[in-house]
Amino acid sequence: MDSFWNSYTANIAYSISQLCIAIIMGGVYFLAPTERSTRYWALSGLISVFGTTLTAFSISKFGHLPLIIGSTLMIAAMTAKWWGTQAFFGKRPAHVGWYLVLGFFIAYSLVVLLQLAVAIRALLFSLMLALMMLLTVFEVIRARGIKLSFANSLVIIAYTLAAVDFILRGILAISGGIDLTPQSHNPVNVFGLYLVPMWCNLLGSLGLLLMYFESIIHEKEHLATHDELTKIYNRRALVNLGRREIDLAHRYKRPISIFMIDLDHFKLINDTYGHDAGDKVLRSVALTLSNTCRNTDIIGRYGGEELCIVCPHTTKEEATALGERLLEALRNLRHPACDNRHVTCSIGLYTWNPHIDLAANWEAMLHRADTALYAAKAAGRNCMLQYNLEDDVR
Repeated sequence: MDSFWNSYTANIAYSISQLCIAIIMGGVYFLAPTERSTRYWALSGLISVFGTTLTAFSISKFGHLPLIIGSTLMIAAMTAKWWGTQAFFGKRPAHVGWYLVLGFFIAYSLVVLLQLAVAIRALLFSLMLALMMLLTVFEVIRARGIKLSFANSLVIIAYTLAAVDFILRGILAISGGIDLTPQSHNPVNVFGLYLVPMWCNLLGSLGLLLMYFESIIHEKEHLATHDELTKIYNRRALVNLGRREIDLAHRYKRPISIFMIDLDHFKLINDTYGHDAGDKVLRSVALTLSNTCRNTDIIGRYGGEELCIVCPHTTKEEATALGERLLEALRNLRHPACDNRHVTCSIGLYTWNPHIDLAANWEAMLHRADTALYAAKAAGRNCMLQYNLEDDVR
């Protein structure tokens, strides 16, 4: 049993696990070479392999240099993992990471070359590695808050446990409660020094990988329901959500309002300033609508420059007030892509009143809002008109 529970075997196992992580992360990076996060994570695995290998050489009495470089590389590997997590959440990797690695290299070199106690060396290495792991955990918590997915939770738990393990290792080293000699065959020491960090690092790396795949799935689902240009709902999602809200309005006898919005003279914008400018105008208008509407309102691009808003539980009076706010917000909006000119819109509104109107489906309600929209455009544009029964053309 002693021949199995030794630091050499555990160190080799740790190196192999890091190599597997590097290969997997490297494969993901080659599949998506533009992703900075997977690039850092793959680099982290490779650096860790070299670091643990050099540390193993130092155990075999190859001098101080492999120990210093190997330990520094392991800190650099965790730093790269921290950078990858920052990149994953859309942040620039913190330059302070370079200073942390350099500071550790200088401090660790002095401890080793001055032949200070092994416990001091272990404390310095353990606390630094724990710090880098907790920085990774901090990035996940700061980005996700309390809305944690399975992958986020796995990363937090794994690296927090690993950090606690390293902190306890440093404390025990200083207190003399752990055998740090390379020839140690104590199962508890080998388990705490190598196997627990190896398992936690494997789980943490798996969590990072799952985070990446979660983001891909989320992006795929988002693209299936949202317009790529304006980032609001696309026509298919708008229709599905609109029909659902109309069914609920009928079932519970609640009012519902529908806006049809069309940008005035949009073709002139495209012809004068180009389609790229027209796209920027559409994005700006969609963002303004999103900021002006309520969280419960459903905003979508129906087609071209036509937008639609479905407002559940909204009476005619409430919808009228909202429509006036929308008109005012768009009138005040300037578009740098079009020489800071104003781009107005025409709005058609229909409100279904469960106590007055007969039940109507999505197509009928949309048609009535569209009828009011055409009336607004015929009335001179830059205004809002409500649907009236006599305007219904069938």
